[in-house]
Amino acid sequence: MTPEFYLILMLKLTISFTVLISYMSFIGKTQLTQFTAIDFIGNFIFGAVVGGSIYNDALPMIQFILLLLTSVAFMLVLNFLSQKIMKFRAIAIGKPIPIIRRGKFLLDEIEQNKRKIDMLRILSQLHALGYHSFNEVFYAEVEPDGQLTAIKDTPIPPSEIFVHNGNVFDNHLKEANISKERLDTELNQRHIKLDEIFLAEYYHYELFLILKNGKELRIRMYPQETNTTEQEV
Repeated sequence: MTPEFYLILMLKLTISFTVLISYMSFIGKTQLTQFTAIDFIGNFIFGAVVGGSIYNDALPMIQFILLLLTSVAFMLVLNFLSQKIMKFRAIAIGKPIPIIRRGKFLLDEIEQNKRKIDMLRILSQLHALGYHSFNEVFYAEVEPDGQLTAIKDTPIPPSEIFVHNGNVFDNHLKEANISKERLDTELNQRHIKLDEIFLAEYYHYELFLILKNGKELRIRMYPQETNTTEQEV
C-alpha cells in the first residue's frame, strides 16, 4: 500500500467523521440514550457505507461523498417522517404500552405485546423508581425505549427544601402551606438555630433535618396545627 492510499484513507475518515457528527448535532442526538430504533438502524447504514467505502480504491472520492450524503439525507427523511406522521412513528419507533390502569393489570395489552414485556424486568424498574409493589401503582406504561413510567394511586407531592445552609426558602414554605413562624417555633422547641442546619427537606408531612454537626432529626409537621413528633436517626 502506497502513502497515497493512507492519505486518501485519512481524508475519507475525516470527511465521514465531519458529516456524521454534523448530522447527529443537527438532529440533536449526541448521546446513546437519546437514540430511537431509526437511529440504531441508521448506525448500521452509516457503518456499511463508511466501512465498505474507505478501503475501496476503485471508488472515486466524489462518489464516496455523494454516497455518504445520500445516506444522511435518507436518515433525515426518516427522522422527519417519524416526527410528523404518527402512524409512521408508531411503526418505526413504537408507542407506549399501558400495562396497569386504575390499579388493574391490562392483561389483553400484555398478551398482545408479550414479546416486548418482561414482567420481571418491569418489577425491577419499579423498585428502582422507589415502588415496593405493584399494589402501589395506579397507572404504568412501558415506553418505546423500554423504560417504565409509573404513577401512584394517591400521588404525594415531591419533597421541598425548606432550609439549606441556614437559608430559608419562603416560596417552598408557602407551597407546603407552612408559615415561617411555624418553622421557627418547631426549631426553637428543639433549640435548633437556622445557621446550624445544613439541609431541611420536607416530604409527606415530615421535616428531615441534617445539622452541620452530623446529627439527623425527623419532625412530623402537618400544614394545620396538629401533634408534632420527632425521631432521631
